[in-house]
Amino acid sequence: MNSERHYTSDVVVDTRQAFLTIARALDFVGIDDVHHAHRVAYIAYECGQLLHWPDIKLEKTYFAALLHDSGVTSSKEHLRLLGAMRPDDAQAHCDRGYAALKANRLLSGFAEIVRYHHTPWSELKDLEIDEETRDITALIHLSDRVDFLRARYAHETHPEAVTLYEGLIAENILSKKGTLFEPNFTDAMAQLVNIDGFWFAMDYDRIEAIGLEFQSYKPFNHTLDIHEVKDLALFLANIVDAKSPFTYHHSQKVASIAKMLALDCGLDETNSDMVYVAGLLHDVGKLRTPDEILYKDGPLEGVELSIMKRHSVDTMITLDHFFPDSKIGQWAANHHEKIRRLRLSLSIKGGTA
Repeated sequence: MNSERHYTSDVVVDTRQAFLTIARALDFVGIDDVHHAHRVAYIAYECGQLLHWPDIKLEKTYFAALLHDSGVTSSKEHLRLLGAMRPDDAQAHCDRGYAALKANRLLSGFAEIVRYHHTPWSELKDLEIDEETRDITALIHLSDRVDFLRARYAHETHPEAVTLYEGLIAENILSKKGTLFEPNFTDAMAQLVNIDGFWFAMDYDRIEAIGLEFQSYKPFNHTLDIHEVKDLALFLANIVDAKSPFTYHHSQKVASIAKMLALDCGLDETNSDMVYVAGLLHDVGKLRTPDEILYKDGPLEGVELSIMKRHSVDTMITLDHFFPDSKIGQWAANHHEKIRRLRLSLSIKGGTA
């Protein structure tokens, strides 16, 4: 093997696309209630427009909403958050999300928003935080609870049937005006939820298209360098590993070993870093795996095994969005199949030796 070989990387990652990919991965935790983060981003963005917020503030609100549940690591916790207007122990995932975002250079600007996004307005208004952070936090809290009400009233029915409950949704949020929710935002939201077109336009592809067109919020109107890509990958890897106590730091360990092997095989630093990123994200699809399967004390059988196998494909789909026109998604997603084939090959050789 020629140890002097070098490879060049043409991977280009748009910041906006990366954030949308993270939101897709975080939405996996909901399992059946998917796209919650996207809907909250859309609801907050539309209400912010009604309030005549400037574009920069609207765009920051949209991105913050995509990340607002980054501290939710289990499907059970996600379901608890959909159980009541003021769910029990909601602050726990806010604090975890705050810590994860604060540790990331690109995402730290959203940390305070996530930390307080379940804080009642009666308390939030007196906190020592800047006005913009308070406004965005309050609007995301309200938008999050509007999506909770959407889920409550449209449960087990056609999605468009939510328009039959517009008055009830408005009535619910208005009853918490000034206590749970900021008064002016509540009035604007009550008008918004009574518009049929608001609900009909709550389309996943359209919501993503809104974010990809943003130009005003400069920190996210650029392409990521390899260091920023690694930071975002580590952020996601920590969320994946937190989902299961049996795989704590597993993704980081796999990534470190993979990079070491890549360097030993003659890849340059940039491409070895991309292998490292693939290692960090190789299990991101497990966010969609139900808790009871990940936590099962014993071998998986039948349907359980089929559900577990799916995570490699979910990983590939997620990373194809994160790294368009790159092999990195295939590297991360195909690792289980390659290991299976290797084991099969070794068993055959062992049997004929």
